[in-house]
Amino acid sequence: MRPRKAKELIPEVAQELGIPQHIVTDVVDYYWQEVRKNLSSLSHVRVHLTNLGDFTIKHWKIDDKIDMLERWEENNRQKGLQQITARFKTAESLFQLKDVKKKVEEEQQRKDFIKLHKTKSNVSKKEHNSDMEEQGSDC
Repeated sequence: MRPRKAKELIPEVAQELGIPQHIVTDVVDYYWQEVRKNLSSLSHVRVHLTNLGDFTIKHWKIDDKIDMLERWEENNRQKGLQQITARFKTAESLFQLKDVKKKVEEEQQRKDFIKLHKTKSNVSKKEHNSDMEEQGSDC
């Protein structure tokens, strides 16, 4: 299967649907603009793209962004700048990022719990199977 480029696909889709190519192009552009915005805004823990999979935020990326905003906020506070809107946006962004970081940590705890539970479950199954084999050999 050869991957197809959008410039090859758009005319075919437009012809199949009987609509102008610029409408198909606008829809595709809007879709990818929203995908890029959700991936780069760090406002969601996970972005799911049908047939492509789940894209998750790396914890270190959140930490870097939080550090950058906190340094910016501190520098402006030390300089005595009174840019209220910029400070408000920074504070709002920090709040959102810390919320996302909390969600990422909760997701990691959930994954660790599932992994631990699977490990314990597999050990219990192995012990149960070996007990059953021992009982079978005693008969």
